[in-house]
Amino acid sequence: MINRPLEYSLRLFGVWPDSSYQTLKTIVWAIIMLTFLVFQYWFCITHIMSSLTELLDGLSYALSNLLVFLKLIVIWLHKRMFYEILATMFEDWNNDNSTIENKRIIVDKVMLSSRITNFLIGYFGITFLLYTGLALAQLDEDQDSSEPKRRMFLIRMEFPFSATDSPCYEIILAVQFILESFIVYGAATSIALIAALMLHVGSQIDLLCQKLSQISHNSGKRSQRALMFDVVIRHQRIIQLSKNIETIFTFISLCQFLSNMLVICFISFILVVSIHMEQTTVLIMKCLPYYIAINCEAFILCYTGEYLTSKSETITKSVYNILWYNLGPQDARVIILILLRSQKLLTLTAGKFVSLSLEVFTNMLKACVSYVSVLYAMY
Repeated sequence: MINRPLEYSLRLFGVWPDSSYQTLKTIVWAIIMLTFLVFQYWFCITHIMSSLTELLDGLSYALSNLLVFLKLIVIWLHKRMFYEILATMFEDWNNDNSTIENKRIIVDKVMLSSRITNFLIGYFGITFLLYTGLALAQLDEDQDSSEPKRRMFLIRMEFPFSATDSPCYEIILAVQFILESFIVYGAATSIALIAALMLHVGSQIDLLCQKLSQISHNSGKRSQRALMFDVVIRHQRIIQLSKNIETIFTFISLCQFLSNMLVICFISFILVVSIHMEQTTVLIMKCLPYYIAINCEAFILCYTGEYLTSKSETITKSVYNILWYNLGPQDARVIILILLRSQKLLTLTAGKFVSLSLEVFTNMLKACVSYVSVLYAMY
């Protein structure tokens, strides 16, 4: 379920179980991210009274980088639990390859997880290259113009020294491009990681429902008892795995939900205002792919919660459809307990405040439209 690009990202940020120099990677990335964020938010503070579009452009990227840093902090703090999740996925992968039907269910989810990961990495990479390419084009136009203008960076930052003199200026541009590309890579793989974990839980639920359907059609008492034991163990593993994922990613989901809402508002405002500006085409080409990427990120996050909830509902339906009258009294009691427990749906929440779903995604977009209209009226 964890493909190579996603594994390389986890190794890069020091959260893969057998990766080397984990402590060193954690310290280095913490220093890099803190330095980036200090300079970015310093720019936002010093330019709070300047152009609103310039301020929101810098603040949107600062919020995105802060979100990546918070995700890393949460995973670093819950590293042992994250390793347990990966170990459970590894054990499930080895135990569920016994039949062709089991392999088909798992491979379908693996292929979908790989497509989602590759799509996010590819689209986020294209968005970043387009953003930086247009930013460099604007820098060239400013340098070729007859009027002296303030030299801008790829990422809006403010430094405590004279950073616009050569060769310091060119070095900062190169460092920004290299480090920001890794941060964008981490942003894409972080949302792909949530999708991969949810798809694994979904594959285990599909296998559980398959086992439940086999109980009614099996006439042997011993084989029924073995299937019942397997169903109970598998159901408990699914519940425990979903709890561990919820523990790690509930705060991440809350931060991402709030960050995506703010960034969507800021970029939407820039797109609306850019219609009346001179560089309309450049601003739209620069901000529109970034706007789509943030919406895609928010949609995948909310859809994973919807997916987990809808999959957990299938457990209740599968248990309800069992021919319980063909079972013995002891096995029927176990089925009743599974039915009662399955009625408590598995959910992915944003900070324990709201269960993520497609309805939450639509409400977020409605709120963003309202905030943009207020900002535009004040502008």
